[in-house]
Amino acid sequence: MHQSLGALCSALIGLGMAGFAADTLAEAPPPGFASVAIIGTYRAAKPAKNQYTLLSIYRQESTEGPPAGIATFGWLDTGEVLLVQYTEYVPSITQAMSRRSVMTPKSQPLDIKTAPRYVMVCVWPLDATMAPGKPIAVYGERDDANAQVDTSPNSTLTTLMWAPIPAARAARNFAARDYCGEIAREKKSTVPAWLIDARE
Repeated sequence: MHQSLGALCSALIGLGMAGFAADTLAEAPPPGFASVAIIGTYRAAKPAKNQYTLLSIYRQESTEGPPAGIATFGWLDTGEVLLVQYTEYVPSITQAMSRRSVMTPKSQPLDIKTAPRYVMVCVWPLDATMAPGKPIAVYGERDDANAQVDTSPNSTLTTLMWAPIPAARAARNFAARDYCGEIAREKKSTVPAWLIDARE
């Protein structure tokens, strides 16, 4: 049985609490944890459907915090870094969530083996003038063993998560540029997006 988005959010929070260690890029709010997942359906037969939901959730143990921005980047096995999702403003850094509806660029189901091997979730506090503070980055690795791909004659349902890993295992893959700082300052990234935005 495929998970609902609500159940997926709960699972992501539990996964993050299991140990998504935060790596402080500079002076930043207290480290927290994050989780990333994609869930969705591909159906070629009428009514056709090609839509997936990407979720990134960052949480801190404190109950109060400033507003924040959040972005997720992915590292492919080819060495390319892509923007997975970005949300300019969320009410509190203590529980920041970014959600994006996407679709595969070709008329075929999502191939989990082509999804990013590693992800980097960036969060940064915003002051009263909406100026960004120093980002925090946390990392995850694609969890192929626990991915769900349920195929029927008419559709394919996919659930994929990125499991928490220490920064030392993935940070070097994102070291070529200041991806977090660029998007926090400029409110956009110069790297291409992973997948394409879903049509309404």
